[in-house]
Amino acid sequence: MIKRIAETGNQKSKVKDIITAVKTVARIADEKKADYIKILDMRSRLIITDYFIIISAKNTRLTRRIEEEICIHLKNNNRYPINVSGLAEGNWILVDYDDFVIHIFTDEFMEYYKLERLWKDSKEIKWKQS
Repeated sequence: MIKRIAETGNQKSKVKDIITAVKTVARIADEKKADYIKILDMRSRLIITDYFIIISAKNTRLTRRIEEEICIHLKNNNRYPINVSGLAEGNWILVDYDDFVIHIFTDEFMEYYKLERLWKDSKEIKWKQS
């Protein structure tokens, strides 16, 4: 298990900003008719990122549209990806924002790779307002 240094006030503020961004990503995907959305807290599992957002949609046109809307919204809020891959094919689009990584799958690819099963021990972050 990875140990983290205790968070200072400034770090807590940064974590809150990241969680807000991650939940916003989930809401945008939901508005764009994603079939599946899950946020996983990876802080205790990985050192390369804090959160995974796993999203699936019916087809590649929708996966690309979801990615586009997310990137536009985050760009308008001064967040820029450090890497985007899989956009040409659209079956598995990976958008790396350093603090969080967005995986956007077609339903078929999501079922095949079952990424959330690999990280099943990770804490799920609730994003829907009750």
